[in-house]
Amino acid sequence: MPKVHIVEDDAEISELLSTYLERRDFTCFVSGSAENARNFKPSEFDIFIVDIMLPGQNGLDFCQWVRRTSDVPLIILSAEKGDAKRIHGIETGADDYIEKPFNPRELLARISALLRRSAATYRAPSAGKVGFSGWLLDRTRQKLHGPDAIHLPLSSTEYQLLSALIAAIPEPVSREEIARNILNVDLSPEDRRVDILVSRLRKKIATLQPSADFIRTVRNRGYQFCADIQDVD
Repeated sequence: MPKVHIVEDDAEISELLSTYLERRDFTCFVSGSAENARNFKPSEFDIFIVDIMLPGQNGLDFCQWVRRTSDVPLIILSAEKGDAKRIHGIETGADDYIEKPFNPRELLARISALLRRSAATYRAPSAGKVGFSGWLLDRTRQKLHGPDAIHLPLSSTEYQLLSALIAAIPEPVSREEIARNILNVDLSPEDRRVDILVSRLRKKIATLQPSADFIRTVRNRGYQFCADIQDVD
């Protein structure tokens, strides 16, 4: 039974949502604030559903806190509408953004898709370790370590993107491939989800090594991983 942590201060919404999910074989935990939710370890749950407008610390800051230590999937459920809000939510580390009012069946479908994607990541057949420019990607444990062996937590989508780019060397990976194989969506002309995902991975890498330039944009072809790769015993 997947464990869902609902971080929502509206008691009516959290009760309706938890009841709906529990009837479909989920175990639900509810926190009325980010501060209460932080009493738990992110690794205790399979997925988070987080409101933005919370008393005290807001939902975006909570998502960033989770992302610093965990790759557990995150869905933002918010009354704040518009592309700018959705893009900002994805940039902070959320895997999906759903506007209120929402259709519970759509939310369930998106939860299930994220859980399948997360599970597929950990069943990935790739194993062993590869090194590049002082970095180490442990494909067996799904971990990325930067210079000085510092662990850099990645979400499941960020890890899949990095793995796909490395596996494609020396060829670039198209935006359409990333959207279809990692995000499970078909891109529309104005859809920026792939670009946001790539930007998020670049920014994470830059937090440990500002000079890192491993992921390059290839015009009309997609994104290419440019560092030299070595297998590590």
